[in-house]
Amino acid sequence: MKSAPRARAPKLLFLLDYDGTLADFTHNPEKSHLSAKSLDMLNELSRRFPVILVTGRYAASLRRVSGLNRIPIAGTHGFEANLLPKGIHFATKKQENLYRREALGLWEAVKDMTRLFPGIHIEKKPFSSTLHYRGLKLTGREEKAIWGEYRKRFAAVVTPGAWELHPGKKMIEALPKGFNKAKAVEKILRAYPGYLPILAGDDHADQLAMRVVGKKGLKIAVGDRIPVKEADLLFPSPPAFINWLKNFTEI
Repeated sequence: MKSAPRARAPKLLFLLDYDGTLADFTHNPEKSHLSAKSLDMLNELSRRFPVILVTGRYAASLRRVSGLNRIPIAGTHGFEANLLPKGIHFATKKQENLYRREALGLWEAVKDMTRLFPGIHIEKKPFSSTLHYRGLKLTGREEKAIWGEYRKRFAAVVTPGAWELHPGKKMIEALPKGFNKAKAVEKILRAYPGYLPILAGDDHADQLAMRVVGKKGLKIAVGDRIPVKEADLLFPSPPAFINWLKNFTEI
């Protein structure tokens, strides 16, 4: 007697943020590691479905801290296309060269702010700049002073109009203008017609990407920074979301 044919897996496309979504925030972003079980689960998920990490981190940093070496990455808020399938790309080589040069100049300009404001952490990135003050208990005046000093140094070294400053979860980000997660997700979705996107994130940039997904897919908020009305499912923390996500490795 022939066995019944196995049901075909649904065509799902996972678009996942990392910090605050798959891994908890730490004071130092280089320590936001995945557990061995989470790493194994995500690698298994990527063998069953297309999985793309849509992150503010640059790709090399995310690979180093996460251990996810084969999963495609839309990094630096939709500027980098690292191992993306279907020929997906975002920035041109000319743009990459410009921002690589200016990001280095910005790093040189702001790196000694750690002396002025003990406890802050400034990432050295290839195409952007991020200053973190997670874990610090700052007064409004102290936070304003950090922003003021960063803005002054930023304005002195970058090409006017080529960059944008964004506030984040206790951080300042200087990003290439015209690139963001929402535009990256829009481009990825066009390359995957017929797929149901499942997008998960925890912050304002992810919220904008959720509006691109709209009713075409499932929008998941992790933590409490995205308004309830923007998401279809809510999880209080990365471990809770990871626990739900592992169900898809059993399909």
